[in-house]
Amino acid sequence: MSSPPPVVALAELAQMLGVSKKRAMEVVRKAGFPDPIAELSVGRVWSYEAVADFCDLTGRQVFPLTPTAPRGDARDGRLG
Repeated sequence: MSSPPPVVALAELAQMLGVSKKRAMEVVRKAGFPDPIAELSVGRVWSYEAVADFCDLTGRQVFPLTPTAPRGDARDGRLG
């Protein structure tokens, strides 16, 4: 079993919460939700552990993250 990533962006956050990205955007505005640790080209990112702790404190279930396949054609070894 692999460990969760150290950070999550909006797509992973929505997956963790079991909600749409639109609903996840509403949740991040709630009082007590952890501040993002950085703003990258993909947008804001949060600590996985901080989000999991928030879920524990608020009685939310944390859903497992499903790995995504790398972009590009794996047959030729190129990504992106």
